[in-house]
Amino acid sequence: MARKKKEFERKEAPRPNLGPFSDMTTSLLIMFMLTIPFIVESGIYVSRSLAAKRRNVTMPKKQKSDIKVNIHICPDGTIFLNEEPFDPNRLPDIIPKLLARSVKKQALLSADNEVIYENVIQMIDLLKEKGASDVLIMKRKRSKCQTGG
Repeated sequence: MARKKKEFERKEAPRPNLGPFSDMTTSLLIMFMLTIPFIVESGIYVSRSLAAKRRNVTMPKKQKSDIKVNIHICPDGTIFLNEEPFDPNRLPDIIPKLLARSVKKQALLSADNEVIYENVIQMIDLLKEKGASDVLIMKRKRSKCQTGG
């Protein structure tokens, strides 16, 4: 009897099941698409003025400003309203009256470097709540909060 050679069957390597992977990828893609608008649209948009971008520009003669609300926040909690110290508790009452005298309803806000961001954001919210159409944020070269200054 002749010996039969065993024929070895060549088996293919098992293929991975990509069904769960594609389901997870699709779910992550949908989640990112839904959350991106919240990330992109939230925040405070700050743009530099055109005069600050230009160099060697002669400034025109000082014109009378329409801004009636000019607030500066100090690190110790002192607030200056229109260059004068002011009680922070009275701000919600006086801001609408001052904005009513303004045509553009803009408010100017500045703060020292040591002021907590949360306090600045609360002031922006208060100004917007009381009727300010725009809140202009300004960086001052010299602080009003220094003693003797």
